[in-house]
Amino acid sequence: MAGRLIIAGAFAALYLALFFAAATVMGFVPIVYIFAPFVLSLVLGPVYMLYVTKIPKRWAIMILAALTGLLTSMDGFRICLIWSLALGLAAEFIARRGTSSKKKLVLSFMVFGCTNMGPAWVLLLAKQRFLDVCAVYYGQDSANTLDRLTPWWIIFVFLAMAIAGGFIGGLFGSRILKKHFEKAGLV
Repeated sequence: MAGRLIIAGAFAALYLALFFAAATVMGFVPIVYIFAPFVLSLVLGPVYMLYVTKIPKRWAIMILAALTGLLTSMDGFRICLIWSLALGLAAEFIARRGTSSKKKLVLSFMVFGCTNMGPAWVLLLAKQRFLDVCAVYYGQDSANTLDRLTPWWIIFVFLAMAIAGGFIGGLFGSRILKKHFEKAGLV
């Protein structure tokens, strides 16, 4: 049991480190930040697939969702935590319904991958506060550009990009699992 918890912690730390690093780098250029939901889902797909394969226990996905929600709500945006927990619950349900197959795990990540767009909800619900935080981290010019690039309907674009990135990232993660980790006997 302790071994699985250590593995779960290691994968969660890797997932969150990649999430934070990629989101931070993309935040420096507002036009690139617009593509964050797609890129993050694409990059994090293989880590998620390995995580759910190595930790097939109930609530493992919810733990990762809670950690992701806490990371994205560090500036006081609690909607990110609520969003992540709701999607984590849905992803958990999909992944654990009956027997887990690769298709179910990909579908599970398509849902879970949308957790990375939690800050996009803040753009919709508390835009000025979000832009104020962006101005502190990235400068006023960057915040002004982000304001111009994000009309109210952009949330639907973010959601579509996160789902598409989750699909591609999940498939990519499945192939990596099959090609490298299953052959090596790690999964």
